[in-house]
Amino acid sequence: MRPESGGAQSRLRSAGRRRICQAAGLACLAPAWGRAAGPDVLRIETIQSEPFGRIGPQGPGGLMYEIGNLIAQRAGLVAENHVVPYARTVLSLQNGVSDMVLRFSNDELKAVAYRVAPVLTLPTVVVSRRDAPVLRLEDLSRLSLAVPRSFPMPESLANLAGLRVQSVNNNEHAVQMLMGRRVDAAYGSNLGLFGAARGMGLRMQEFARPLLVERQAFWLHLSLHRGTPELIERLGRAVEALQRDGSIARLYQRALEEFGDDRMPA
Repeated sequence: MRPESGGAQSRLRSAGRRRICQAAGLACLAPAWGRAAGPDVLRIETIQSEPFGRIGPQGPGGLMYEIGNLIAQRAGLVAENHVVPYARTVLSLQNGVSDMVLRFSNDELKAVAYRVAPVLTLPTVVVSRRDAPVLRLEDLSRLSLAVPRSFPMPESLANLAGLRVQSVNNNEHAVQMLMGRRVDAAYGSNLGLFGAARGMGLRMQEFARPLLVERQAFWLHLSLHRGTPELIERLGRAVEALQRDGSIARLYQRALEEFGDDRMPA
């Protein structure tokens, strides 16, 4: 499996080898502000947002937290996995503080990490309140839309005339703005927005039927500081194996079942 990192995928392996050689034997040293990882340790950061990553009474957990641990295990590595705020993950990859994050991709991430493999694809949707539904994307013209900072927006939304985009910290902040009537709708993945709402104690019946915009993948991003061709290959094979044997699909299904009878609107 070949990763992506901003430029053409076909140049990644040779670029990775150049990075190792150019450092004249110093490539394995971590930056001064980060702790060096052992060769068999994979430092993972998981976004803190329901249901992807959480810190609860029993310790950290969540869908992407568990998938990240499984990937490391299948690749024969020891995971050091920390649940952190959404905005921190890019800086940690850039500074060499972490090695891996599972997230929707954007230009910031492509600049500091290899896109090794797509892990899980989710619908991205526009969510509105049941008492003020947005029935068509065109209805968003002259309305306000909450979007988490750095979340990739497709042209179908970005080019809507008169759309007012309100940048927010994360999915929880987007839902809070929506239900507080400070915006007319929120944009994100269906699981991310409704998972955040459930974690905030909201019922799914409070929301209108979501508008499907597109489908985007959570990618395995591997820091340029750690991305040797050998490690890229190991992690790519691990993702493929977990997709092939259904492990990732089972964890996703379990996340859906956490909604119980109060299922996500579809």
